[in-house]
This record gives sequence, structure tokens and C-alpha cells, in this order.
Amino acid sequence: MLAHPEQGNSITCAWGDYDNDGYLDLFVSNQNTSNQLFHNNGNGTFTQIISGPPVDDGGPGIFCSGPGWVDYDNDGFLDLLVLAENDDGTSFPYLYHNDGNTNSWLEVKTVGTVSNRSALGAKVRLRATIAGKTFWQTQEISAAIGYNTSPPVAHFGLGDAVNVEVLRIEWPSGIVQEIPGVASKQILTITEPARFFTTLTSGVPHFKLKGGRGLQYQIEASTNLNTWTVTTSVVITNLDGTIQIGDPVSSSRRFYRARGAAEER
Repeated sequence: MLAHPEQGNSITCAWGDYDNDGYLDLFVSNQNTSNQLFHNNGNGTFTQIISGPPVDDGGPGIFCSGPGWVDYDNDGFLDLLVLAENDDGTSFPYLYHNDGNTNSWLEVKTVGTVSNRSALGAKVRLRATIAGKTFWQTQEISAAIGYNTSPPVAHFGLGDAVNVEVLRIEWPSGIVQEIPGVASKQILTITEPARFFTTLTSGVPHFKLKGGRGLQYQIEASTNLNTWTVTTSVVITNLDGTIQIGDPVSSSRRFYRARGAAEER
């Protein structure tokens, strides 16, 4: 059980894997007493960090809130920002830089095309083997909630893993994207794939493609899902992110897909 401060009140908290061992740690901001940091032991228990920054700060007459784990210098390790206010109403921040260690990590930034631009609501999951144990981690892309100040970036600690076996993104639109064999220690920006809507007119398929405005897509066709042929290339210019596509090639059965130059695979 996590210990409540003996004096003062707990205001809000923020989860983040500050040592990149694959397990989320917990920071708690407090009023009128020192802040708290709990290290996740990876077995369902936590160890409270009792000295050193950031738990030496705060105290009587100080109201701490709005903690956010954010890798502000893009070195792969989560730093910590805590908002504070004195009794006289003077506001000031605590900013703690994480000096890091040798553990691996992965940061994923999502760009929505069919979904909202920031892909808020997307679930980013990965499977990796850390210290001989294979398990999934999940982060949800979200805006700031309440007092929290974390950005819409999925940060994963990977311990001794040199790569991610599977990276899976479940976009708010319902599109599911899987990328195998992703290298660790990188900041990865992933653009949501386009989505097809199909109709049939006089035996000829017609498509409406929804994707990123200004992005170019190659439309490919296949009869066996193994060999693909480019049928056309389009750039989406409509304000609603859609474009109409017709395929004049007649076939008893064909499969179609859109491949965008900005997409990670």
C-alpha cells in the first residue's frame, strides 16, 4: 500500500516510467508537505523514494499541483515538471532533469488523418522482452486531464530490450496498424493510414479515400494479397480529407489498398 503523507494533503498524481525499466512509477504532488515519488518494483509493489529531488521540495505553505512527465530535451528519459504556489499566491515551477541510465526506450508521436489530427484517444501498445519476460505495455494518447500537464506522446521504457517485437496502434477511427521489429532508442512519428469507402457502379468499383490533406497516396491492387500493382497515385486536396477514385480495370475479384509516403510500416 502506498503511504499517505503524514501532514498536508495529496493534490494530484502523474504516472511515468522515469527509469525506463518497463514499469510505470508514480509521483504525487502535495499541499503543505513534501511531494512523494514511488518506484514500481515490477511485482505489484512500490518503494517510496525518501530523499533527493523531487521529493525534497514542497513543504509548509506550498501548494504543489499539475505534475507532468515530459521528455523536454528528447533524450529518451522522462523529466518532471511540477507547478507550485506559495501562500501569498506567488506561482513558480519545479523542473527536474532526468540524467538517465543505460535502459532502452521508445517514444511514439501519432498524427491522425482519418481520426482527429492529434489522434487523441488512440491506444499505442507494444510487446517487448525485458529481463527475460515478454509482456505488453499500453499508453493512450490524451490531452491534459485536470491539473496534469503531460503532452500527447506515448513513452515506453524498455529496460534491456534492443527492439520492440510488435508496435500496435488502435486509432480512434477504428483502423488498427501493426509494425513489427521496431528498434529501441528512437522517437517515432507515425501517420494514420488512409481508409477506403467503396461503391459499385455498373460492375466498376469506385472508392472514396479518406486520409491526410496534402498527402500523396499510391492506390494498389492485387488478386492474391501477395503481388500488388500500382493503379494510380493521388494527392488529397479537399478540405474534408477525401478524394473520389475510380478503377477502370475489370476483374472477377481484386483487393485494394492505399499506401502513403508519410506512413510508417
